[in-house]
Amino acid sequence: MIYRAMPAVWNPQFRHSFYARWGHESAVISARTRRAEYTEFKQLLSIKAAVGGAEDYFLDGRRITVDDDTFAIFNHNRVYASRIESLQPVHSFSIFFERRVAAEVWHSLLKSTAALDEPADPDHWPVEFAERLYEHESLVSPVLRHIRRAIDAGPVEDAWIEEQLLFLLARMLRLQYKTIDVESVVPSRKPATRHELMRRLSLGMDFIQTRYRDALQLKDIAAAAHLSSFHFLRVFKTVYQVSPSEYLSRKRSAAALRLLQDSDWSMNVIAEHVGFGSRTSLYRHLRAHYGVEPRELRSRR
Repeated sequence: MIYRAMPAVWNPQFRHSFYARWGHESAVISARTRRAEYTEFKQLLSIKAAVGGAEDYFLDGRRITVDDDTFAIFNHNRVYASRIESLQPVHSFSIFFERRVAAEVWHSLLKSTAALDEPADPDHWPVEFAERLYEHESLVSPVLRHIRRAIDAGPVEDAWIEEQLLFLLARMLRLQYKTIDVESVVPSRKPATRHELMRRLSLGMDFIQTRYRDALQLKDIAAAAHLSSFHFLRVFKTVYQVSPSEYLSRKRSAAALRLLQDSDWSMNVIAEHVGFGSRTSLYRHLRAHYGVEPRELRSRR
């Protein structure tokens, strides 16, 4: 299924036909909207992206915001709600994978060629990803963009979509392997402790990506990760080679750069909007990250 408008589940007639298929097959949503809200629902394995704005997801009592810098992965049977509230249209892009499709990709990557004739039972080949925000990178993001642009350009064949979703799943699994490699750097001898610390670091990263406009302090980020400030700082710098404050500055600078190039907002308004607070602070951070004056960045749009 491909939806080029946000599913109108509030319409009784549409809702009946929609839920007769939803959750039983793979689906793609590629739609622009200023406002949309969906209550909690148990979903398939999915990957989320947003262009030109942000989309909020609510799960486990916290908010995760997907924007131009990030994408998110949520596992099968995950229950969450979502919301878009924006002055400008936001391009919401989500892909939902039918459970057996994900199991088949996982099965084919792990089993020997001789065993490929065995059925890929999802109960025996569960696919579990690290559920968090991922910064756009060179493995998954190019495939996401390719699929989105093809769908937005016009009709696409079902066979092409099926091929692309399989290719995307394979890339997502490779990204998961890379996440496991990063986990090996976590300073702990016990694998279970490393895994738990990595999960908590991800909570802190999600908090920064979602709340970067706020006046954040280290204690706020560490609290979101359920760690002491010192422990969070030490593990964060070991794993990511930057401090949480440097990571926060990078996120704010990227958001400011987009506004410089895509809007006519003043420097003061941009500085306030992205969390720098003052134009002086905005100038200092943009020069540090991009090596040129903010006005030059704006002239390049």
